[in-house]
Amino acid sequence: MLVLHLVVPVLLVSVVMYVVLCFRPGIAERDFIPKEKQGKKQKHVLFVTAHPDDESMFFAPTLAYMAKRKDIAVTLMCLTKGDHEGQGEVRKKELIKAAVGFGLTPESVLIVDDANLPDDPRRIWNAALVAKAVEDVVVVGDVDAVFTFDQRGVSGHQNHIAAYMGVKHMALTSQRLKFRAINVYALESVGLARKFSSILDTVFCLGAFVASRNSLMFVADLQGYSMGIQAMAMHESQLVWFRKLYLVFSRYMFINNYAKIN
Repeated sequence: MLVLHLVVPVLLVSVVMYVVLCFRPGIAERDFIPKEKQGKKQKHVLFVTAHPDDESMFFAPTLAYMAKRKDIAVTLMCLTKGDHEGQGEVRKKELIKAAVGFGLTPESVLIVDDANLPDDPRRIWNAALVAKAVEDVVVVGDVDAVFTFDQRGVSGHQNHIAAYMGVKHMALTSQRLKFRAINVYALESVGLARKFSSILDTVFCLGAFVASRNSLMFVADLQGYSMGIQAMAMHESQLVWFRKLYLVFSRYMFINNYAKIN
């Protein structure tokens, strides 16, 4: 009974907070563009993922938010074409369709096809190689902010973690970016219970957001959630039964929390 008395109020508060944040998103908004670049008419944000469908399964709330910002151009960089099961060409096309669902153009989707960066959960990529690939895009595109995975990769996939390690390596060591203002953010990984608690994780996400001034939080309202569902529906080759359950229960379809890397 004591557990119920503690848990039920937390769950109710989470639901109320989620509803409030849907109608008043400004409560959890923070600038993620460097102060030096606030005056730019068109800001440029880069998402670095490992596989086609990562953007829909993990970053949907953030991409849905970006779609509302007319002053922000988004580039989606996927470090593989998702060829682990020989479906790379199919998955490339699915990724472009999903990206269009988030308001991106096909031209804003960059798919890396490098034998040294295979879609393989057993392979650990070279961080310097990833860093160089991302750095080239950042410099050429005058990118203002980068979003990627954190050191646990949300699902623990080695390629997700390698994406983080590469982006972090770039952020902390790149000489070409030494005098460029850029913010780099990592998507927070959480435990299994929180990962599949849907909007009930809101109270913990908001707590993490308040605790750190360098953190970010994006909440998908029903329109944003629908956008994520429709984007994931484009990944037909990956839409098996357990991923359909994921779309209902995963907090990553509703909420994204980020910590600043640099």
